[in-house]
Amino acid sequence: MYFTQAFLTLLPLLLASQVEAQSSIQNLTLGFSANDGKGNVTFSTSEAPSSVTCFNLAEIFASNASTEHSYVVDNTQNFNPQTNYTSLFYQQLNGSINGDTSGVGTGKDAARSVEVFPGEDCRETDGLSWYGFSCQNADGETYTVPGGVKSFSIVSKAESANQGHCWILAKQGAASTSFKGCFAAVITAAFSGLLLIM
Repeated sequence: MYFTQAFLTLLPLLLASQVEAQSSIQNLTLGFSANDGKGNVTFSTSEAPSSVTCFNLAEIFASNASTEHSYVVDNTQNFNPQTNYTSLFYQQLNGSINGDTSGVGTGKDAARSVEVFPGEDCRETDGLSWYGFSCQNADGETYTVPGGVKSFSIVSKAESANQGHCWILAKQGAASTSFKGCFAAVITAAFSGLLLIM
């Protein structure tokens, strides 16, 4: 009985602290279109998932799409799965935490990491790279994504791999590395190891 009363007394405090923590995260907005501006569709969310969450454009912009995640899509009537969505509008800004705005501003680490992929299910395809975004951008900016976008992932920055600095259209994946550079690094490491053994 005492435990139940204590829990019920603390529950509103726990919920209030959760709401306060979430209020520091503002919306993430992604807009997708062809380079000619056709097929413009928009995705917006206030969530910062604690695990990597993948979204396929063909699924989220379908009129009958359902999901466990909270987001808003606009201009779904413009979506065409045949369009090569090579133009990406990215906007994300953190909010202040208890009045502290030191972590807020364009170019600073954002609350989420976003990765855009040329294939469905957040995969590379045909040797094309994926690209990452994790910097704040108050006004938003449009970027050209080589190969286009068919899917994207979102994860809380706190749960993403340590990047060292925030990303703006950071090229990642198979096509972002040079075989010659990797091969040279492996040969150098092997040769150095051989010299140490001798």
